[in-house]
Amino acid sequence: MHLGRGRRTATAVAAAVIGGLLGGPAGPAQAAPVSPVATPDAPDTQSPGIPPVWPRPQSLAAAGAPVPLGTEATLLVDADADPYAVAALREVLRAAGVRTLATGLPGRGPVFRLGGPGGAGTSGATEALRALRAPERADLPRGGYRLATGRHQGRDTVALDGVGPDGLFHAVQTLRQLVVRQAKGSVISGVQVRDWPGSAVRGMTEGFYGRPWTLEQRLAQVEFLGRTKQNRYLYAPGDDPYRQVLWREPYPAAERTAFRALAARARAHHVTLAWAVAPAQSMCLASDEDVRALNRKIDAMWALGVRAFQLQFQDVSYSEWHCDRDADTFGRGPEAAAEAHARVAGAVARHLAERHPDAVPLTLMPTEYYQDGATAYRTALAARLDPRVQVAWTGVGVVPRTITGRELAGARDAFRHPLVTMDNYPVNDYAQDRLFLGPHTGREPAVAAGSAAFLANAMEQPAASRIPLFTAADYAWNPKGYRPQESWRAAVDDLAGGDPEAREALRALAGNGASSLLDPGAESAYLKPLMAAYWRDRAAADPAVRERAARELRAAFTVMREAPERLGGAAGGVLDDEVRPWLEQLSRYGLAGETAVDMLQAQARGDGAAAWQAQLRLEPLRTAVTKNRATVGRGVLDPFLARAVKEAAAWTGADRARTAAAASPETDAYTVRLDRPRPLESLTLMTEPGTGDAARLEALVPGGGWRELGPVSPSGWTQTDAKGLRAEAVRVAWTGGVAPVIRSLVPWFSDAPRAELELARTETDAEIGGPAQRLQVRLVAQRPDEVRGTLTARPPKGVTVRLPKEIRVPRGAGTTVPLEVRVAPGAASGTYLVPVSFAGEERVLTVRAYPRTDGPDLARSGTASSSGDETEDFPAAYALDGDPATRWSSPAEDGAWWQVELAEPARIGRVVLQWQDAHASRYRVQVSADGRTWRTAATVRDGRGGRESVRMDAPDTRFLRVQGDARATEYGYSLWSVEAYAVAEDPAQEPPAPEGTPEEPPAREAREGQDPEALDE
Repeated sequence: MHLGRGRRTATAVAAAVIGGLLGGPAGPAQAAPVSPVATPDAPDTQSPGIPPVWPRPQSLAAAGAPVPLGTEATLLVDADADPYAVAALREVLRAAGVRTLATGLPGRGPVFRLGGPGGAGTSGATEALRALRAPERADLPRGGYRLATGRHQGRDTVALDGVGPDGLFHAVQTLRQLVVRQAKGSVISGVQVRDWPGSAVRGMTEGFYGRPWTLEQRLAQVEFLGRTKQNRYLYAPGDDPYRQVLWREPYPAAERTAFRALAARARAHHVTLAWAVAPAQSMCLASDEDVRALNRKIDAMWALGVRAFQLQFQDVSYSEWHCDRDADTFGRGPEAAAEAHARVAGAVARHLAERHPDAVPLTLMPTEYYQDGATAYRTALAARLDPRVQVAWTGVGVVPRTITGRELAGARDAFRHPLVTMDNYPVNDYAQDRLFLGPHTGREPAVAAGSAAFLANAMEQPAASRIPLFTAADYAWNPKGYRPQESWRAAVDDLAGGDPEAREALRALAGNGASSLLDPGAESAYLKPLMAAYWRDRAAADPAVRERAARELRAAFTVMREAPERLGGAAGGVLDDEVRPWLEQLSRYGLAGETAVDMLQAQARGDGAAAWQAQLRLEPLRTAVTKNRATVGRGVLDPFLARAVKEAAAWTGADRARTAAAASPETDAYTVRLDRPRPLESLTLMTEPGTGDAARLEALVPGGGWRELGPVSPSGWTQTDAKGLRAEAVRVAWTGGVAPVIRSLVPWFSDAPRAELELARTETDAEIGGPAQRLQVRLVAQRPDEVRGTLTARPPKGVTVRLPKEIRVPRGAGTTVPLEVRVAPGAASGTYLVPVSFAGEERVLTVRAYPRTDGPDLARSGTASSSGDETEDFPAAYALDGDPATRWSSPAEDGAWWQVELAEPARIGRVVLQWQDAHASRYRVQVSADGRTWRTAATVRDGRGGRESVRMDAPDTRFLRVQGDARATEYGYSLWSVEAYAVAEDPAQEPPAPEGTPEEPPAREAREGQDPEALDE
């Protein structure tokens, strides 16, 4: 990825990535990006019962019976048919088992008819396609093709034709994927296909900084491009001096030979080989001689087989010239740079047109390749640039999360030339610890359709790059039908080949390397549900449920551990070499994950010794993964392991705070002194295995000295029953033998609560006669065994509570159970206290009951006033005018207020406030019958802005005031709107007692899109 000035800028980009700065300025389109999947309802062009074809065809339908393939077939070819397509078809048939291929009628076996671009040859392909009812060629663009199968003239027939030099080649690539190998031989699925590229030029860039690819890697990549219907390979390695500072010099002989071989392979796969040159750091742009030297280098590359060129100026400065003549000729600044760049590009474009008329249009990579909109440089460049030249850009941002059609149109308006979109994904030279293996996302269909070319910048790892490049090919071919996840799975399967074990391992590698600036949350997407299910089901009452969740998660970790071995032969045996650091790191995490699951499952079985052994194995594994620089499973795998260790510590008791005296050589003991004498239930000791063979556990009985409780196990795990013995200290003592290496000594007490009880919310709001409110109760065992019991509640009259019957809380773990509370019809509004108990622990739930509201917004017809307005542009009345674009704003005072006088008195049950960013963090809703005597109907102590719905029961309200107490920002208060609703006319709803009712805190409903159950947590 060429960013600014070589490696220094790549480093700067890495820093910017960490800071999240690469997206460029956020415009309206970026605030709400449109997915490149087109729409979720995009028609599926893959037909059931037919093998999937990639890139996804524009139109593919099942038609008739499959065509069986034996050892013989007949091939009829138009004279102008593409010879490379013919050769590719021969390879397909040979791979399918055809050994004898006749080239004229009658021949034997099915007949393959290949039409040339003229459509009037002797193969009979056009007639066969018409007879097989294939859609007409009509306006198929260059690269499009038709394919149909069926019976024609009494023979099984496969007919293909294409538009332009590469259409037939694309048809053969589709046919290759329609061959189905069966037990009795291969068949070709019965289909009709009419297909074409959504972008005329599709391909990739070898443009990273780092070790350039070898010839063998480039040849393999060209073959990959051909079979995925891509047609451009841009050679632009960041560390190739012969296209930069040594641009005048010819390539050495060996490299020239390599270019010829690469060009020949590219021609055979209908891929145009392009070459990028960045001469500005050592070129005098005003010099005719330097321009002639540049054209001579281009001629030399043409002789080697290059057929497209890009001129790059992204590494230059507006104010730094490399010869005095440039400053004299052009001056300085962005307009001067644009004039110089346009001069050189125009000279090269004219030379190509005169000397190499078959060359594709020259591409210019300008200095401002990622900015947004028109600038002085872009405007000057657009005015002076030869109209034949295309302009390259990367979207708005160097590695933008999204590229929209709107942004493309804006850039096209600014440059006034066709645009080549050079997508800087999946290139990883700015984050060399990462592999970016997720699919292309965030690119709207209009970007591919509206670009003169769409090129994806590959990683330094060529084989691994094929996963995201496969999805880029799919997107560029059929932008409206693109489905990233389906395409990604197909890409993984394609690279893995037919080996199911390799496919599993590659999905693990790619899945744990799927996040990027394009989709930061994509990492380990397949693993997250398994982890969530495991944590959720650990406390399940059914052992089968617990075991299934653990088994499925452990199996996923096993695939990760085995990935290096499973992928040894993938991609011709080269993949494991180029991604070895990541494979080894994935394997380490896999082993660590297996060990963590084993540790927790052993604890669940009550096997402390096995769990402790697993925990000791896990510790060095976690250290190993932190020392390795390769990043996989970012933000997912480490947190899982950390939680596993934390859960294990809760089970062993090692997470409990202890006051300990260090072991001393004189006493040969390790002592934990308690804060007071307490009854001991048991002691848990964890030591290094094989130490402390002569050690013992002892307790200090008040007035009775040290009493032995039992020996220390050589396994490292010791748990001893203390039978309620009252003690003021515990210790490990030893005489002779190997001294124990003590990791943790945990006393468990008989007088401690059996379980900890916490309410996720201590307060909740419930509508009288309305639906039940659902809360969560968290229970955590506090003893060295599981706790069983009943969760109970004692609701007052008018309130009902629903709870599970029997609760099981595993040792060291917690469980979350639901609690539903409902206020009965006819209950008075007010506050109800509901004690909730489990295993001797009790907490109180406060239920605020409020009446149902109904009817129109009463505030709309009222008269607004305030303590003061910020300016006359933001009057109090604007909070009632119904216009979402106007608002009231106060001066910057905590005590400011806004109020409304209602048209008539009402029993108010709900007030809805729509705050601007300048909101109140604390405020009260006050009511009054006369505007002089006020009472507080609701208090909000944690205002969060946005839409806040405040509940109350305030009869006889004529005046309603929002009284500020504390501002959340440095500004005053600002309200878009205020609404007030009356309590519904329902005889069953009793008003609150007029006197003696305590002040009610407000009920706050969920904001738009928020789960009401998640409030106040």
